[in-house]
Amino acid sequence: MLDLEPGMMIWTWVTFLVLMVVLYKVAWKPILETIENREKTIQDSLERAESAQQEAQNLLEKHQEMIRNAESEAQSIIKENRELAEKSRQEMVEQARSEAGKLIENARKEIESEKEAALASLRSEVADLAIQATRKIIGESLDEKKQRDLVQEFIEKMPNQSKH
Repeated sequence: MLDLEPGMMIWTWVTFLVLMVVLYKVAWKPILETIENREKTIQDSLERAESAQQEAQNLLEKHQEMIRNAESEAQSIIKENRELAEKSRQEMVEQARSEAGKLIENARKEIESEKEAALASLRSEVADLAIQATRKIIGESLDEKKQRDLVQEFIEKMPNQSKH
């Protein structure tokens, strides 16, 4: 099986120790420096990531605040526009009522004027009829029967005269 020779064991240990010393002198420091540099790089990257994350969080909060402000301002503008629209509607309704009142008043005045004109015309026509009746009565004898016949005849002719 396995034979252990003391000389070979000593030379193996000596070679191992020499190799360790050489590696310590030559390779150990660069390996440690590389590991330290790698640790430092990783630590810097972690710090930058944390900083970037904090900055992103700050920006997110700032944007959310800006959105809230914009929404608030939009609601304020909407409310103001609704109030202006309601005020404008009220003014238009009031103006329409005022104009309707004026139109009604003008119509009443015109109706009254037309009524007065019609009454004046009717009075004039009645006066003319009375004058015509008087002329016929005066022009002929004044007995009662004749007078009644003339009035009856005059009344029957009245609708015909109003058509002229």
